[in-house]
Amino acid sequence: MASLRFLLALIVALAWAGPALARTDLPYPRISQANDATACRQALVVARRAFDSTAAKTADAAPLILTDKKPDFGILLAPGAHSPDGDEMIVDERAVQQQNGGHFTALFLQKATQGAHFVVTQQKMNWQGDFFGLHLVDATHDAEQTAEMRAGEKKTAAATIFKDSWQRPWLIRDPESHTVVAIDTQHPADVLADWIVYRAANGVAERACHIAFRPPAIRAADLLPPGPARKLALLLDKIIGVPAQDEGTYRATDRVHVAAAHAVANLALRPWEESHNSAAEIENGLRTWAQRSPMYRTQYARAKALYPRALRALASHYRHTLEKSQGEAATLAKQALARAYGAHFVSAKTKK
Repeated sequence: MASLRFLLALIVALAWAGPALARTDLPYPRISQANDATACRQALVVARRAFDSTAAKTADAAPLILTDKKPDFGILLAPGAHSPDGDEMIVDERAVQQQNGGHFTALFLQKATQGAHFVVTQQKMNWQGDFFGLHLVDATHDAEQTAEMRAGEKKTAAATIFKDSWQRPWLIRDPESHTVVAIDTQHPADVLADWIVYRAANGVAERACHIAFRPPAIRAADLLPPGPARKLALLLDKIIGVPAQDEGTYRATDRVHVAAAHAVANLALRPWEESHNSAAEIENGLRTWAQRSPMYRTQYARAKALYPRALRALASHYRHTLEKSQGEAATLAKQALARAYGAHFVSAKTKK
């Protein structure tokens, strides 16, 4: 338990605190692999707000960018709160019809009188949450007919963009052209994954573009500048290691790896996540943990040595990537790292 607490401390140390940005001139997010960049312009507006939010994952940012969960920015359908008891969706009822029960837990249909429209299916999977599907179907079919056809449809069906998946789709309407696009945010474990934007073209779902949130990288740590910050992230991944025994479907160690990877990516590109608790509490916990074995003491000593070096390196990184002054970058790095380290104990005690 102590080793896990130290591990969580380092994980959260990579998720920084600070003011959200409201900038549109940063390198990311950006449109890539564009077949129709115009169709993607409002999706990019939403992606920028998601990126600038304090959400740990951009795919889960809708509750933070929509005041009182009221649809805005062209958002017609978006993920709400995640819960094993049933994942919530934020719905603009003026543009999306929701039908509960029947073949699916819920069916969300883009309101359209002709042509093809996007349909999202939601069904209970297990204790981890719900499965979702994204389809483009003939708008002349009503909700019951659509549900009947989607229930027996194979993943490879022409009308299916994806199904039986954990990611929850977004539907976004351009305020100028009124064109509606659908977004596949990809698997929740994927770190700052591209959003894939789909448009309806002659009754067929076509990829309009990708929206990229980061440069290509094999490991999340590679998004950090070379040097102490990257070394600290790699040390964390080494400490997590592999489970000593079968962890069942919960796969606790894998979950820690995924959480760490998301935190590292956010540290590099989105350093504004909130957290709690004091440096003194963290330090006491680390000292206790370090006394349990020579290996722990070595890792603790290395982490202590890397911390100030990583702090300086990240301040320099923020000066260049966020265009902060030297003083602003140093203050952001110092305050954010202290808050993030402190969040470890709160996270451990309140985690459900």
